[in-house]
Amino acid sequence: MNCTADAVFDHNIKVNDRRLFVRDPDARTLLKEAIDQLKDHSRLNSLALEPVIVPRMEKLPVIVRIWPFDGSAHQPGQEVRALLTLNALGPKPGPPAAILAKTFRLTPSEAKLACIIARGAPPDIAARELKISRETARNQLKAVFAKTDTHRQSELVALLLQVE
Repeated sequence: MNCTADAVFDHNIKVNDRRLFVRDPDARTLLKEAIDQLKDHSRLNSLALEPVIVPRMEKLPVIVRIWPFDGSAHQPGQEVRALLTLNALGPKPGPPAAILAKTFRLTPSEAKLACIIARGAPPDIAARELKISRETARNQLKAVFAKTDTHRQSELVALLLQVE
């Protein structure tokens, strides 16, 4: 578990005593079935588990993916059979400006703008958030396009979201 996971957990999905608990009965059943499949050592290598969608009240769902691996991949004495990844759907903060600046040689102002664009905000909203004129935001965005070798905002967002 990491600090980003803390934002995912609430009364709909949580970890308690190293176990994942989900409130939704259908998702709970699917997770139990997946765990039961993991216990069958003979099928472990051929196991391809479907993601489990965990609905949340008043929030978008969480996608739980189960990645099985064999016993040779971990330390002796550990009972690890799988890695669970959780993908909470919804707005994300975007990549850190400092990393974008270093990766693409952006100025600090261009990097801040790129972070906001990566969240899906249009340039006018980014300009308001940064307290700059729309024209300044447009000029900085042109510089970001040039430095990232992208040509459209969707292409830029797809690239920026790969940076963590």
